[in-house]
Amino acid sequence: MARKKIDEKIRQKVIEAQASGLPMRKIAKEFGVGLSSVHRIIKEKGPEKVQKKMGKAERLKKIEDIERRIADLEKKILGLEAKKG
Repeated sequence: MARKKIDEKIRQKVIEAQASGLPMRKIAKEFGVGLSSVHRIIKEKGPEKVQKKMGKAERLKKIEDIERRIADLEKKILGLEAKKG
């Protein structure tokens, strides 16, 4: 059984969605293509264009930045609650 040809516009949207971090299952559902098609489209774009995985040090730095932002927001919330109360 022959595969249905996937439009080039859809292929580009799939690649963009994957690059933005959207899970492959959601991409497949959103664009009405099979999960295996999403895998194939992403694989076809080549390893040099695939988003590089984050290193451990980079991941830890991001986590620290997020934790710092959370702490700042918690302080702001406590300050606002103190003004109200």
